[in-house]
Amino acid sequence: MKNTVNETKSNNERKEMIEAFALWLHDSKSGKEYLSGFTSKDLGKARLVGYFNSMKKNPKEPDIRVYTLNEEGKQDKEIASLWQNESKNKKLYLSGSSDEKEKLVRFLQW
Repeated sequence: MKNTVNETKSNNERKEMIEAFALWLHDSKSGKEYLSGFTSKDLGKARLVGYFNSMKKNPKEPDIRVYTLNEEGKQDKEIASLWQNESKNKKLYLSGSSDEKEKLVRFLQW
């Protein structure tokens, strides 16, 4: 029993969350929704854009793809893939991974 408690404590300590980026919802001139924002200050404050996958054909495809923007404001490198999920208590959240295969999770409050 002691080993289990110690393992749980170790696992909880490793689950510290850090902010990777923040995104805000916008409507384009053509009426399509998209996301824009920035990486956290610790990651160099890069500008980001996120697009919803309106052509999704199977659940393995991400719901949202997030890209950095280059100096001219053009889409550059994909940095994250996100899926919308629902928790056991019916809360919507996004989860996915970064381009470096780091797990990303964000609980949304509507």
